[in-house]
Amino acid sequence: DYGHETTSEAMSYLVWIAAMKDNLDGKSGELAKAWKTMEVMIPSEQSGFMTKTEPSATYSDEWELPEKYPTDMMSGNTGLNPIHKNFCSAYGSDKGLYLLHWLADVDDWYGFGGDSGKFTFINTFQRGEQESCFETIPQGCIEELKYGMEGRGIKGAFTTEDKVAEQYAYTNAPDAEERAIQGVYWANRWGVGDSSVEKLAGKMTDELRNDMFDKYYKKIGETTTKNDPSAGYDGAHYLMSWYTSWGGALDGAWTWQIGCSHCHQFYQNALMAYAANDTKHDCISSNMKADGAAKDWKESFERQLEFYEWLQTPEGPFAGGATNSWKGRYEKYPSGIATFYGMAYVAH
Repeated sequence: DYGHETTSEAMSYLVWIAAMKDNLDGKSGELAKAWKTMEVMIPSEQSGFMTKTEPSATYSDEWELPEKYPTDMMSGNTGLNPIHKNFCSAYGSDKGLYLLHWLADVDDWYGFGGDSGKFTFINTFQRGEQESCFETIPQGCIEELKYGMEGRGIKGAFTTEDKVAEQYAYTNAPDAEERAIQGVYWANRWGVGDSSVEKLAGKMTDELRNDMFDKYYKKIGETTTKNDPSAGYDGAHYLMSWYTSWGGALDGAWTWQIGCSHCHQFYQNALMAYAANDTKHDCISSNMKADGAAKDWKESFERQLEFYEWLQTPEGPFAGGATNSWKGRYEKYPSGIATFYGMAYVAH
């Protein structure tokens, strides 16, 4: 919403371009520099996130219009991430997830970082599908209750939670990670790969499986309602969704995470999923250390290709995506709506 912000998307293109530059030069070097630059989008403040094996999130309805917010939290209706324990086991010495937050205020123009010129993570979209970027309420990813409502901070604009703790919260946009990983794969295929970068790309690919799950990890299917419990791997759609979000208390006392029920054609990257499965030109697959990675990415590769075929119109163009949560509230699907593995077609 103003000119001095940047995104993980922009950063990921640096990796892609660096791989191409190394190929043209016939030697490695630029790839590692670009990857290090991109790492500025990986949050350092993730207290306690790799020590809690089952981050959870309390259900709240999504609404179409910003005016319907803040939205209520449904106490007792909790989504549990079924795979985070695998990442804790494989990467437990890390500070947190090796994923990219999607948006940064490069010069701290908003002031949430408290230091002019400081690179600061912020977020915007929080209030439904009709919220434009100029209607959003920008907020810092580190919530210290300095701004917004007394005792509730800026988060009080989004949920009706009585008392908000000091906390951190981040959101990825998986097309960025996919693009960067794709660049690493191409560099390897061109003979200008960098093993140190490939190790990091493998970990990122592994943890990108967080984007394969329903928002509250509920079962994928037409009969799922908002009152249903989280369903473990039955909550995996194996597509690349709009995001995963995660966070926790600044003192590390608790953590939370959500997936996303909505998947769009644009965020799929079957080539990157292929790279995760390519053991012949192995630069990604052997660097995924958590349980289930190979199986999940094989399923995702096949599912993404099917999704492309399902979404392509007879005239050629691709259109839309699919959701497991109609209207963001797990409402009953409209009669006659097309479905993809139990997910309803959406046109945008």
